[in-house]
Amino acid sequence: MKKFLLKSIVLTIIILALGAIGYSTIFKQFYLSILPVVVLFFFIVTNLVHAYLLNIAGKSSSGFSSKYMAASFLKMFLYLAVAIVYLIFNREEARIFIANFLLLYVFYTGFEVYEILKVVRPVS
Repeated sequence: MKKFLLKSIVLTIIILALGAIGYSTIFKQFYLSILPVVVLFFFIVTNLVHAYLLNIAGKSSSGFSSKYMAASFLKMFLYLAVAIVYLIFNREEARIFIANFLLLYVFYTGFEVYEILKVVRPVS
């Protein structure tokens, strides 16, 4: 878990740095003040879900697939609920928010899947 936490911190720092560079130059008109909070939200949820997955992977592999799918569904539902609530109150920022939200979803979910596969199916 410590290696994953360190890697996710590095990923988050890279995303924040690229965002700071991009939104201070090329995409200045598309910056939303909520974006750093959204990055932090993805960081926290990804680490909590990964800790849960490591916990169930260590106990038994028989029910891992169903618990992994349930955790993924709940995580996606949480993300969807957060996005919908934000969009209800900020309709004028919908396109920019959704584009950033989906991009962060792809980065963090891809990272999480890659890392959990290394635990579940170690390279031989």
